[in-house]
Amino acid sequence: MSNSIGERERDLVSANLSTGFDPDRSNRERRKLKRKIYSNGRKRTLYDERGHLVKSDQNVCDCLQPDCPGCHFPCPKCGSPMCGHECRVNRKWMYDQVEIEGTDKVLRNRFRD
Repeated sequence: MSNSIGERERDLVSANLSTGFDPDRSNRERRKLKRKIYSNGRKRTLYDERGHLVKSDQNVCDCLQPDCPGCHFPCPKCGSPMCGHECRVNRKWMYDQVEIEGTDKVLRNRFRD
């Protein structure tokens, strides 16, 4: 005989698996149907390629103080003194508020939706 017992068993097992297999009822297909589909998976950018707010085209410092010319160290990516710890160019988030240490003063972001 040219086929060994192991090869015949393997052929029988693969033949048995393929006879009752329905791809529409497989576990993978059921998981795909249960998976939550997000309509817009990507977050929109809040700042444009210049670091300005997309909605109002204003150049607002991350300290949230109105009319601030920039109070941070120059950004290593874009060179702007208005970026906080992360560059504002094409950034997808913004600060909600800034709490000033040693005081009870809290600056809320007036550009937040």
